[in-house]
Amino acid sequence: MQGIAYAQDKCINSSLLVASLISLFEYRQLNIHQLLSGTGIFEQDLRHLNHKISPLQLGKLIDNALNLWPGNDLAFLLGQQWLPSQSGNLTNGLLCSANLTEMQALWQQYHWQSQPWLQGWRWQTTQQQHLILQLDIATAKQQQFFIELTLSSFVASYKRLANQTWQGHFSLPYAKPKHIDQYHKYLGDKLSFTQPLCVISYDLALNNVPFQMADKQGFKLAELQAQQQLKQAEFTIGLPAMIRRLLTKGQHHSLPDIAHALGLSPATLKRRLKPFSVSFQQLQDQANLHNAIYLLAVTGETNLQVAQQLKFADSNNFRRSFKRWTGQLPSQFRYWLNQT
Repeated sequence: MQGIAYAQDKCINSSLLVASLISLFEYRQLNIHQLLSGTGIFEQDLRHLNHKISPLQLGKLIDNALNLWPGNDLAFLLGQQWLPSQSGNLTNGLLCSANLTEMQALWQQYHWQSQPWLQGWRWQTTQQQHLILQLDIATAKQQQFFIELTLSSFVASYKRLANQTWQGHFSLPYAKPKHIDQYHKYLGDKLSFTQPLCVISYDLALNNVPFQMADKQGFKLAELQAQQQLKQAEFTIGLPAMIRRLLTKGQHHSLPDIAHALGLSPATLKRRLKPFSVSFQQLQDQANLHNAIYLLAVTGETNLQVAQQLKFADSNNFRRSFKRWTGQLPSQFRYWLNQT
């Protein structure tokens, strides 16, 4: 299917993360040859306009970088320089955004142009806005690196545009790391670890804090250009995110259904997912959780109503599944939402 990137597809512009990594390694006088070893990426290739790498190459590059970097702050440092070092339509639009609402909406729609390793979706409760981040073309074993990179870039961008410190809360889906000092330095103190999901949460009032570089005409032009670029792009979404999207829409439920929709056999689909370190069952659970959160948090459905809409046999079956997905019962999850 056109637009879907598989693990071996050259779909990631090397002027993004690759160029930033090399610059940082050169600044620290670290071995570039070792950084690129086994990746199939060569320094001379990076001089070519629109040079692309695959998710497999990206994964190997990140593994090398983490093994070679003398510290635990690599992702945070890359995040700090993300917006200033990037160029392009999406970056221009982010810089011209009027406020956080406008910036997030633009990023969510066109993030593939600068951060294709992630997928995000938003919902809001009475007092808070929430943004869930899930992996797309990045592998599950590198989840923490990409979360650190993204949250660091988010906080740094907000500080630059709003001219004030970030006041939101981060829920992180892994145990408290040893380098917690880096989290406090770059992300602040409002952190919760070993949580069901990676969620950015903040008071709704922050949505309307005016940005210092707001430019209505510049934003419209950048948005139009980003839209045109997306239409012309060979790839616009990774395989895991596309499967999650199809499952979330609810029109397809089983692996054979999804494989048929993608023009693949079930065996081929399983094989195509393996390099991403994710199974179809995991994506199915994520999609069901996505829909369950919306129904629990936004529409206020009961467990029985959610179970019926998600095609579970009964509410007890749904409760057990929800506990398996998140480590919490639906009632505990509602409490967690109200505390973030």
